[in-house]
Amino acid sequence: MTTVVAENGLHSFQIIRKRRFWASLSMAALVAMLGLVMAVCSSCQSVPDDVVENRTPDNEDERQQFARLVKEADDLYAAQPRNEKRVRQSAAKFDEAVRISSVDQDMLWKGARANCWLAQYVTDKAERAAFAKTGISYAQTLLKLKTDSTEGLFYLAILSGLLADADRSYGLSAVNLMDESLRKIIDAGRDIEHGGAHRVLGTLLSDPELPGPPTSIGSLRNGKKELEAAVEKAPEWPENHLYLAKAEFRWASPEERNKPAIAQQARDRLNKYLLGPDCKAPAGYEFEFAQWQIKARVMLATNP
Repeated sequence: MTTVVAENGLHSFQIIRKRRFWASLSMAALVAMLGLVMAVCSSCQSVPDDVVENRTPDNEDERQQFARLVKEADDLYAAQPRNEKRVRQSAAKFDEAVRISSVDQDMLWKGARANCWLAQYVTDKAERAAFAKTGISYAQTLLKLKTDSTEGLFYLAILSGLLADADRSYGLSAVNLMDESLRKIIDAGRDIEHGGAHRVLGTLLSDPELPGPPTSIGSLRNGKKELEAAVEKAPEWPENHLYLAKAEFRWASPEERNKPAIAQQARDRLNKYLLGPDCKAPAGYEFEFAQWQIKARVMLATNP
């Protein structure tokens, strides 16, 4: 669930990026673009609340076919390192499976996850929006079955951000829905994706393009606190340190607190958890870790 990142990645970080430079697989990073969509637009839209048509298997053959499709989809997504071809195949298998049964909660969140990955990686903007909408329908269906589903809330938040990344007219709705969904997870004391709710919310709040109150919810101070909470929940997870370092660099800047010691803390953090000789990818995240390392190097290059 990261976006394709150019090696020289020193592109402008704008409200709607022509290239989704700062998004990252673990689903947190995609909100680095969310300040993005807070620009006032003339045709704002609400994030869709469509659900998958209610279906259950009619017979044993359909039940077996459903189980086979879900296993094949799981295996395709799990193959390392992830790539677009296999994840497209995985999403297609989930689409076949959901046409047989739309009440399996595990299948729904995994289908949302596969579509989430594609909504970040494919190059065509219309395709990205389509994958995001499909994933949202999976998440909304899961939340209809279980209103407090952690996975449903989390993927609804991530996919809403990705939809806004592809189509700015969804921006305001996406920010509000992300904030609401992620806080439900946090307030319930639950965790997902190694501090993911704190990480995504913290990245959103600390986005320099997201206006603060009363216009919106942007807050570097609050965003940094959420990112620190993510690190506290999962101190060895590299992505938490990546985005906390990003907030620390901003906090340390002359335009903010002018704290050189904090900037050095951010550099040390990146070197310890992402770029040091002993750093390696968490199991199952080979591709994503490589992208985090690229981002870490860009941060160091732009914050010497």
